[in-house]
This record gives sequence, structure tokens and C-alpha cells, in this order.
Amino acid sequence: MKKILTAASICLASFGIAGLANAETWSPPGAIALASDGNLEVEKGILLQCKLSGSVDSTGADASVGSLALSGGFLNICGTISFSGLPYALVGHANNTVTLKNVNVAAVSGNCAGDLNGSFDQSTGKITFNDAQIPSTGSGSPCVINGVVSTNPQSSFTVP
Repeated sequence: MKKILTAASICLASFGIAGLANAETWSPPGAIALASDGNLEVEKGILLQCKLSGSVDSTGADASVGSLALSGGFLNICGTISFSGLPYALVGHANNTVTLKNVNVAAVSGNCAGDLNGSFDQSTGKITFNDAQIPSTGSGSPCVINGVVSTNPQSSFTVP
């Protein structure tokens, strides 16, 4: 029985170490600003042209989005869109995509909640959203985002 428990403990420990080894590493560590390159197209029944600003906190071992805000649009309607439940984990993937986990959006035309995926250019530190969708929490269409967001300082990540 002791040998079985020892073997099981070694297997679990190995799995735990392997699980930790698969986490991405973000560079540089510290505060990273987010800003849209021009306007982002944001749509939830209504198509808006918005500016995005925000911040990421990177420990090096992981990253999370601590703030997000939209502005602009006709009569600054983009400013009425809000994000709740921050921070959102920012996860990098080996295929040079990123996921913002559990994003919650409240807009005049309805709410959305879920993961938001974009492609990440390691050479420029830019995230591109191409018809990226966050599911609607009620009836109606999902939230759809198109555009480019820059990181400052320019960021990158590695996945072992």
C-alpha cells in the first residue's frame, strides 16, 4: 500500500510541476498601458467607433487587465459602456493568440459576458481583434470587436 501511495504522490507531483511549466511568461513585468490604434469597432446591435484605454499588471509569471474604458463615438456614447468584474486574467497561447477571461460588458443595447480572444503580434506587442465576440447575456446579438490595441511598454510572452 505504501508503494502505491508513493507512486501516486510522485505522479501527482510530476503533473503539478508539468502544469506549472506550461504557464506563459510575460515581459516586461510591471504596469503596461493599453490603447487602441485609432478606433475600435464595437457592436452590440449598434455599430460604434470607440477609443480604448486600459492597463495590464504583469508579474512576469502572469498578467491581468486591471482597467478598461471606452470613449468617443457620437455624443460620447462609447463612454456609457462599462466593464465590471475586473481584473480579467490575460492568457497567452502558443499559437500567438491571447484570451481575456470572463469579460463583463454593460452597454445601452444589452450586456455580454465571456472570454474575448485576439491575435497577438510578438514583434509589435499589438493585439488584433477580428470579429472577436463576447456572448450576449440575454437576448440579442453578441458583443463584437474589431481593431488593434497596443501595449506600452511593448509587451511579449513566451509559452514553454
